[in-house]
Amino acid sequence: MPSLESLLPLLTAAHVAQGEPAHIEFAGVTSDSRAVVPGALFVAIQGYNVDGHRYIPAALEKGAVAVIGTRPFVELVADGIQIPSTAPYIEVANSRLALAQVSAALYDFPSRDLTVIGVTGTDGKTTTATLIESIANVATRSEQDEPGDVGVITTVAARIRGQESETGFHVTTPDATEVQRYLAEMRAASCRYAIVESTSFGLDQERVAAVDFDIAAVTNITHEHLDIHGTRDAYVQAKAKLFRALYTRSAKADLPRCAVLNGDDEGSYGALCAALDEESARHDFRVPRRVYGVRASLDEARAALVAGTLDVVATDVQYTPRETRFTLLWQDNDVENDFEIVTPLIGDFNVYNITCAATVALALGLSPATIRQGVSEMTGVSGRMERIEAGQDFLAVVDFAHSPFSLERALHTLRPLVGLSPSGQPGRLIAVFGSAGLRDKAKRGLMGEISGRLADFSVVTAEDPRTEDLDLINQAIAEGVRQSGVGRRYAVVPDRTEAIQLAVDIAQPGDVVAAFGKGHERSMCYGTTEYPWSDQEAMRNALQRRVAQSGGQGRQRGNPA
Repeated sequence: MPSLESLLPLLTAAHVAQGEPAHIEFAGVTSDSRAVVPGALFVAIQGYNVDGHRYIPAALEKGAVAVIGTRPFVELVADGIQIPSTAPYIEVANSRLALAQVSAALYDFPSRDLTVIGVTGTDGKTTTATLIESIANVATRSEQDEPGDVGVITTVAARIRGQESETGFHVTTPDATEVQRYLAEMRAASCRYAIVESTSFGLDQERVAAVDFDIAAVTNITHEHLDIHGTRDAYVQAKAKLFRALYTRSAKADLPRCAVLNGDDEGSYGALCAALDEESARHDFRVPRRVYGVRASLDEARAALVAGTLDVVATDVQYTPRETRFTLLWQDNDVENDFEIVTPLIGDFNVYNITCAATVALALGLSPATIRQGVSEMTGVSGRMERIEAGQDFLAVVDFAHSPFSLERALHTLRPLVGLSPSGQPGRLIAVFGSAGLRDKAKRGLMGEISGRLADFSVVTAEDPRTEDLDLINQAIAEGVRQSGVGRRYAVVPDRTEAIQLAVDIAQPGDVVAAFGKGHERSMCYGTTEYPWSDQEAMRNALQRRVAQSGGQGRQRGNPA
């Protein structure tokens, strides 16, 4: 067990305000007083709504041996928060950072023994992380059906050599202690690669602060999470923390650092380059950068390579109902290289996700053959353009799109999949979606306008209303639909089960029904309570009812004009 005294040099701006840490050892660490076990170290965090320092007495009563916090000791005493002299109190500037640092020490700094790839961005993080996992799996497995030496932590699940465990309800990046525990399990399982999906919230909350990243990659940065970060600049700077971390990682033998950037994304490229330049000047060395993008023609792709604006380029993209094909170009020692990618994933955004993953793989020195195989084996991610089949005669999809940008992109992706009705008329794209309570209110009308403009019928419903009035949320969305001004129809159905059933019931052959916003999530928040929920289950049940009631033919039961 690590000693409290050994921690002090690791903690940023720490001093012992009370007690003697020399002989104190701790067996665990937590910021949740309810999770304290005897011998644990309790970290008090002053959150947005709750001050963890008020739970110090409860943590000590349950057996905590010491406390880390940000509030001055004399202030705690004045507030009536008693800490016995036998329990050291260590004051730090940032207790979230301290929690990450202590967690890393508790598990003996597992990321130092792994090649760690961090993936951030507004959309596509989970898919890109899973693509990198699939490529690395091909690179490290000994047999086709065996798992490779790879671990991954995403917002959907954590997998270690193919063994999966859920990371929780409505989770972003798991908390710092969980991240370090997963990394320690990867090391114990002899993993070579660890892929860590890093959300802006997780980065801002220092959940991956003590992870030694070797490669940082970004998908894109769009309008999202301003309710948490306040401004777009603050949101971008939270993402930039992942790239700044490349300059402070511990030395690792024969492992280069690299920043992988989307050269086509105006929302991220300039700001992240500026952050990298700042760190280069501060640390007096430069982390290499690899920039990826997409170009329509081979000539444009080659021109981007020659000009040095892009290092890896996807071009000649071809879509079919069953697969996507494109060519990847890159330069190595001024020699142009290329290879073909074939994937079951659909949409231009997945071309970007694959190109990002391939750029990471090339930076790791993995071969084109490995990249091709890894991409072809990755068939999809739960809740990301996930097809739901129950014998119906139209396409049904569940997708996580929950921001204006991702909804617009998803609708554009699905439009070419709309077929013809039995009468020969164009089919319809039917969108079911909502907007979360206690989150960015500006996006509600934007999402309504996007669906009104790009979908043929919009069903506005619940998506985690939390403590807000669901009717008011839906009114804001519906107003956006009306403002699209193109005469498209919509319905407001507050109950999400009924909303999905309505969309399924009005569908005809050739239509596409898509439920957006929940994706992989397994709960729905009303008030302050998380209730079990699955869009996949709701869609499948609705389809089964539809097929059963129509004698297995999936015929239309209703059709709002």
